[in-house]
Amino acid sequence: MGEPTPQDDRRAHRRAAAELRARVIANGSVVEAQSVNLSEGGVLLAGTDFPSARQVRIEIELAEMGWHALDAEVVRHDDPGSGALAARFAEAAAGGGREAIRAFFETRLGGG
Repeated sequence: MGEPTPQDDRRAHRRAAAELRARVIANGSVVEAQSVNLSEGGVLLAGTDFPSARQVRIEIELAEMGWHALDAEVVRHDDPGSGALAARFAEAAAGGGREAIRAFFETRLGGG
């Protein structure tokens, strides 16, 4: 298979590589993680022992902008117990999380 084309990527928001501290919270458990990439619409996280829940809260540290919490739907969960977790942020993300991510893109990643 060849490289993906822009038509292959159906995401609504631009993604950027971003290694940020994060936490996944579900069913009373908190799992530390690291972002692999980030967009206004979602995040790909690397870590271990992710919860099996479909709905989670993701807390992410946006550098000097501090920690922000966003409700999210898990869209992919590799190898239960380890690997990666991909999540789509809820449309009505809590606490201005989407706005914070948008501002992070503008100030740290050159806009979007």
